[in-house]
Amino acid sequence: MSLWQKALGRRRGGEVTFAELSENIDPALLPALDRPGIDESKLMPEQRSWRRDGVVELFNFLPDDLVDAYIARRAQHAEPHGWHMPTPYLHVPELRALALYPPLLGVLESLIGEKMMLHLALTGWVSTERSWHQDDYLNPPYVCSWYAAVWMALDDIHPDSGPFEYVQGSHRWPLLRREKVWRHLTGEERARREPGTGINEWPTYAQRFVTPAVEKQVEHSGMPIRSFLGKKGDVLIWHGRLMHRGSLPRAPGMPRRGLIAHYSGVNHRPDMPDRAQDANGGVYALFDHEFL
Repeated sequence: MSLWQKALGRRRGGEVTFAELSENIDPALLPALDRPGIDESKLMPEQRSWRRDGVVELFNFLPDDLVDAYIARRAQHAEPHGWHMPTPYLHVPELRALALYPPLLGVLESLIGEKMMLHLALTGWVSTERSWHQDDYLNPPYVCSWYAAVWMALDDIHPDSGPFEYVQGSHRWPLLRREKVWRHLTGEERARREPGTGINEWPTYAQRFVTPAVEKQVEHSGMPIRSFLGKKGDVLIWHGRLMHRGSLPRAPGMPRRGLIAHYSGVNHRPDMPDRAQDANGGVYALFDHEFL
């Protein structure tokens, strides 16, 4: 039995609700596009989409030379789930060039309101099969939606491969809070890290109560669930508070070639002080992670 299965099976106490795990955030702490009272007539189309839906889709956006260079490098790594570390961009320059593509960083800055820093990359070529969640609750509380993630299609995504799915408009829901989730975990679960990578394992344990709470919230909301079926070079940017998942593939093991990158505002990650820049000025966080 995997660690994930063990964590899901160990529910302690009664049912935990989404309301118990989340809270509304003071608008003054949020990026400008998340605040009330904005004159939307002055916004760019991408900003209006971000504010309304919590996503931005950019079609035929990534240049073939950058995509093909990364595909060739990634193809040398046979593991379907990619490199088993959170920061392979530190060791794979082709990945770094794609994730720090200047026009992409320009769009991110227009949405969040400050320069963005790369600090996480997921390199699997199959669905993550991760259940419904927000990204921002995995962060320290001061991040407060100064955060975005990007799904980059490296090939045409088949609907049977387990595509990325999201609840349209759910970025306006209360934010799951790490500290509230931790109240339902043991000290050992909160502290445990994966050997080698140092990745925190508490989100895996938390799925035993976060997943059913969020699933009920999604069901009761009645809000539309959308799939991203991008073609090579297409990009989907999503809000740190957006409910999303890697859906279960109808054809298990079917390739879903993509790259997922996560970014935070450079002024909102004091926990990531070590940084570097590429030749174009793109910022990425530095960590002492073993290349796995």
